[in-house]
Amino acid sequence: MQRTFRRSAVAALILVAAGVVRAADDDRIVPAHHEPRHVPKFENTRVRVIDVAIPQDEQTLFHAHSLDYPYLMISSVTLKNQIPGGEPKDVKIERGVVGYYRATTQGTYTHRFINRGPGVFRAIGIELMQPMAFGARVAAPVPDAIGTRTVLDTERVRAVRIRLEPGASVAGITFGGPGVRVSMDAGCVRVEAGGVDPRELAVQPASFEYVEPESALTLRNCGATTVELVHFELK
Repeated sequence: MQRTFRRSAVAALILVAAGVVRAADDDRIVPAHHEPRHVPKFENTRVRVIDVAIPQDEQTLFHAHSLDYPYLMISSVTLKNQIPGGEPKDVKIERGVVGYYRATTQGTYTHRFINRGPGVFRAIGIELMQPMAFGARVAAPVPDAIGTRTVLDTERVRAVRIRLEPGASVAGITFGGPGVRVSMDAGCVRVEAGGVDPRELAVQPASFEYVEPESALTLRNCGATTVELVHFELK
């Protein structure tokens, strides 16, 4: 019996060393930006941009969202979502969905999930680092132009979807606040804004840039494939 126990213990140690024991057995709770598959890619005093990438059939740790959190889904998958003490529930995620979790009024949200696929689950989340001051000034709405559509408008952030067919452009847009512009597709985007030299960006799904307020903004598709962007403007 002792030999059997020792063999089992050694086998268990080998599995742990090889990383075979999965996060499914780990009930610790970490802040969202400390969860290993939620990778912070940019941070300043206003925002922390988190790139979420979960391979199929892998699971996150329990992680807590304690800051207001707009997000963009980059892929379509099914997640099995679980809150502490609850049963896992299937949640279908659709590519292109923009959402907003308001932690300041809804409280911290803690969960973990398994990606059931198909493929990698990818999303970009933007943690708003500072609480909104009472009576804070709210930016004026951005009129929808051809190729643009406002898809989220809250007291703290506005999201505008921008669709650029090959060779197409949108022009004359002004964003009065700083923001994060996220690409959903691979391609080429030429950016022209008042007082700034034009630049061409090679974008990829989930690539992004943090931008200061922009006036007389023109975005042009300089590639051969359609590109969709979502611009999150902070108010």
